[in-house]
Amino acid sequence: MEQQLLESAAAERFFETATGKLWTKLVTDEITRIVNDVTSEKYRKDPTGYNNALSDLLAYKRILRKLQVAASPARRIKIQEKLDGSE
Repeated sequence: MEQQLLESAAAERFFETATGKLWTKLVTDEITRIVNDVTSEKYRKDPTGYNNALSDLLAYKRILRKLQVAASPARRIKIQEKLDGSE
C-alpha cells in the first residue's frame, strides 16, 4: 500500500508539471482527433483502419484514465486510511 501511496503522489505531481500538462494536452488532442476520424466518413471503406483507430483511442483513454485515477486525492486518502488502520 505504501507503493500505491507513492504512485498516487507521483501521479498527482505529474499533472502539475509542465511535462504533465503537455502530455495531457497531446493525449487529449489525439483522443479528439481519433474520435473525429472514427465518427466521420474516413473509415467507411476501411474496416481495418477503423479497428486500428478504435484500438488507439481506447488505449489513449485507458492510460489517461489510469493516471487520473492514480492522481485522485480521494484515492490517496483511502490508501492513507488503510495504511493508518493496518498500523
